[in-house]
Amino acid sequence: MTGNIESMNTPEELLQAYTALFLFLGSSVSMTPGESGLPHLCDRGLLRNLPVSSSNSRFALASRLLRSPCPLKHQCQLAVGDNYRSLLVGGGDATAFPAASNWVNPGMPAETHHRELSGLYHRYGYSRADDCEQAPDHLGIQLLFTNLLIEKYLTEDDYEIRAMIGKDLLSFINNEMLNWLPRWAEAVSDSSSTKCYTGISGLIIGGLEDVRDILKSQKLGL
Repeated sequence: MTGNIESMNTPEELLQAYTALFLFLGSSVSMTPGESGLPHLCDRGLLRNLPVSSSNSRFALASRLLRSPCPLKHQCQLAVGDNYRSLLVGGGDATAFPAASNWVNPGMPAETHHRELSGLYHRYGYSRADDCEQAPDHLGIQLLFTNLLIEKYLTEDDYEIRAMIGKDLLSFINNEMLNWLPRWAEAVSDSSSTKCYTGISGLIIGGLEDVRDILKSQKLGL
């Protein structure tokens, strides 16, 4: 079951709301807490007001967790910073480095997988900045690409092109992202010392499952 908001009546409005959520979630796993503002959002309780609600079990559990009182009220910034560095930074040294190559074997060398992803990104006019150090299979990069496909899907007037975008979006979510994210989220949940990253990992998977289900059930041009 997908999410809904009282003021939202159409699947298109829901998809647009998920792009706002994915932008925040992507920055949370790609940037330091100081850069993303995550401790401030958590400490002030702003994570209680997400742009979308959902009956998806992962999403609902993560939402409840993020709405609960912060147990580290006056130490949030230090705790989230330490948690970020131990979980998400340093490649192989991190407990839950958010890149597909750390969690699944795609049946090809990582470099080949990266080239295939870069080819798909290039086809949609998506390219990383020259100074970007993140690989094409990094979660932050993949969430930004997901947002790009959703935006292109929502704004495309041509039925056939819209259908092609929708199929590519479904394939990317199912065959690429959800192929490794459940294992990653489990590692985050097992190793996180704060509720923030456990909640974020649940929102990411639940949100992607919702977008997938919206596209499937509404058929939005497919």
